[in-house]
Amino acid sequence: MSVSEVERLGEILPPARQEATVRRPLPKRVMHAVRRLHLYLGLFLLPWAVLYGVTGFLFNHPTAFADAPTASFGKNELAGTPMESSPAPAEVAKQVVVALNGRAKGESYVLVEPEKAKYTRDFAFATVKADGQDVSILFDMNAPSGTVRSKQSAPAKPAEKAPFAIAPRVHLSAAPPDALRLDAPLHERVKASVPVVLERTGFPTGEVTVTSVPDVSFLMSDGTQVWRVTYSPMAGSVSAVPADSAPPEELSTRRFLTRLHVAHGFPGSTNTKWFWAVIVDAMALVMVFWGVSGLFMWWQIKPARKLGFVILLVSVAGATALGFGMHEVFTAR
Repeated sequence: MSVSEVERLGEILPPARQEATVRRPLPKRVMHAVRRLHLYLGLFLLPWAVLYGVTGFLFNHPTAFADAPTASFGKNELAGTPMESSPAPAEVAKQVVVALNGRAKGESYVLVEPEKAKYTRDFAFATVKADGQDVSILFDMNAPSGTVRSKQSAPAKPAEKAPFAIAPRVHLSAAPPDALRLDAPLHERVKASVPVVLERTGFPTGEVTVTSVPDVSFLMSDGTQVWRVTYSPMAGSVSAVPADSAPPEELSTRRFLTRLHVAHGFPGSTNTKWFWAVIVDAMALVMVFWGVSGLFMWWQIKPARKLGFVILLVSVAGATALGFGMHEVFTAR
């Protein structure tokens, strides 16, 4: 389009159309598309981004938006109690070694690198049943603090034993005489399939041990009432409760949100959980896109390049150091 043609169009078209008529260079058009995609993806996934942030906060702060009476305690509440100061792991390790030496016959054990002694978990837990409430107490092993949480105890109701119930076996290797065995039970199917699957996928095979298979839950009538029956294929057991018995404990808002945070994986059928897994994948991809597109958008702003580079460098260094630190925490023995 010549200059004269553009000038003639300028007399007819409004300013916005005039600007659109003159095509911008390809790099600018690409960046325009990236900015728009960055914006609209953010708007589309805003509810899930907020949900991820809120639920992540709930995991880190057990007392936030509590769904039951909750309280924190510290030095004042622990004053004068044995947990006022938790024993250091190294001190406990020394006591263990001394006790082992006292029981040993001609052996002498020596504690090595006591500074590496540690508790395998950061918290100790206790529960109390009192006044119709279940109270749980968490003690922080690294500081004189913790939390207390209480909820109403489920009303005690004498269990009605089903006349057809079959008790589970105590040991998997010793089935009770009355164990209910079906033809080709699920765990036997799994056991028979494992060698074939391993051979066809290129993995070595050996002795197979089936650790678990799902139970089967169904409704059954004995002519007088309806039972909710659970059959365990591995144990050969059958248990049941009346179908009209008390429903399971109501799912609180807080617990619902935290379970949403950790929900993952594609089920075998296309259902609500399957669509949730799609959103999880979309969030993962969009978060990567946000990061990469943000870099391009930052680079387009020349005055922000120097400070942005410093911030980016600090962030990458901090993330790398934190990643190595968490790896050490996860693999420490």
